[in-house]
Amino acid sequence: MLIRRVKSVLFVFITICMPLAAQGPAEVWLNKASALFQQKGVEIVFRINEEGVRIGGKLLMCENRFLFDTDEMKVWYDGTTQWTLQSDGDYNELYISDPSPEDQQSINPYLLLKNYHKGFVPTDGGEKTISGHLLHEVILTAKDGSQELSRLNVYLKENAELAALHLVFPDDRIYRIEIRSMRSGLTFPKNTFVYSEKDFPADEVIDMR
Repeated sequence: MLIRRVKSVLFVFITICMPLAAQGPAEVWLNKASALFQQKGVEIVFRINEEGVRIGGKLLMCENRFLFDTDEMKVWYDGTTQWTLQSDGDYNELYISDPSPEDQQSINPYLLLKNYHKGFVPTDGGEKTISGHLLHEVILTAKDGSQELSRLNVYLKENAELAALHLVFPDDRIYRIEIRSMRSGLTFPKNTFVYSEKDFPADEVIDMR
């Protein structure tokens, strides 16, 4: 379940950060949002609300590298190797892998974008009030049942800044994501996207390379 949550959240954030080719009302809004993330690195601080359980986290992205950081899990990807650190109380397990082309479909921003364009249809939802704020809604609907998400509702501020996301799964479960802050045009040290044993010691290492 945790891995699925991470993949789903990564999918959504990376999708929003990429421009769309078509220029209908929905695409125009999404392109305005993606324009905020086109310079250098991006930092997104968020909170996931899943069936009453709240999980805070942060995502750093630069080109095809990222760091996904929550209390439950940290994932580093430097473009070649992926390190996944799962915490269960005081016990930490580290999984190391060199993702195959198939695996990269769920972590590489550019491959994600390519698959997204094939699998979802954007429509304009107009203005909606979410948590007392007037926002603009864009609805991304899966073309068929092969997608992990059946629908993604994107909520944008007047300046097209991302405010909230609702991930709807085929079994009708919903992840509600609140965007706490966003910054773009950042520069990250190269080691940001590489696991550090000194900083995050693991009790068990599973090397799957």
